[in-house]
Amino acid sequence: MFLTTMTARLVLVLMALALPGVARAGWQDMPDTVQLQAMGDTLQVNGTPMQVRAFASRLALDALLQDVETRWRRSPGEVKRSVNSAWTVLNQPVGAQHRSFQVRQASASTIEGFVALTSPSATREPKLAVRLPPDMTAVSIIDSVDQGRASQQVIAVSKRSMTATAASLEASLKASGWERHRFKAEPTGIVFAANKGKQQFDATLTAQPNGSIVMMNTLLN
Repeated sequence: MFLTTMTARLVLVLMALALPGVARAGWQDMPDTVQLQAMGDTLQVNGTPMQVRAFASRLALDALLQDVETRWRRSPGEVKRSVNSAWTVLNQPVGAQHRSFQVRQASASTIEGFVALTSPSATREPKLAVRLPPDMTAVSIIDSVDQGRASQQVIAVSKRSMTATAASLEASLKASGWERHRFKAEPTGIVFAANKGKQQFDATLTAQPNGSIVMMNTLLN
């Protein structure tokens, strides 16, 4: 579940998002035939506040794309369409902000996607919930609150081996008062988890050609 959530949100990091001046049919000018579901109460990606809505539908992908693009072209700001792997993305700047629509074919009869907005001018320097060892560098920091529970998801890289990185991370956590309760090493990766009072931490480490990559999730309350 953690890795699935991380993958979905990493796709969102690549989008340029925005708040429009006027919403006509639904949130972000979406047609009423699309049922949107909020992803969390609040979301910040690398310090930038973001609102995201997800959807799944049996509508035809091309028809929905054309509908949304037509609606967005009624507002000032160029609408750009691009393809990122299986996803087709619409981006539109509105003043100092951006909005984005992202959709893909999930099955023969179902499509899925996201609508999102952000305001880059509100970006603030993100703060790590867990102190990382000097040999690790955070490349993505996602702070979220969902149903009152705050969490932080971090992707970090290290030039050291997977085993050395795991040992370094555990030592750093232990020095900050975290207590390990799970450690499982396999050739394909290492799973590590720790507790600190009511806070929970888990990490998945995988080897890379020039080191290792670490996906971490910290539940803060």
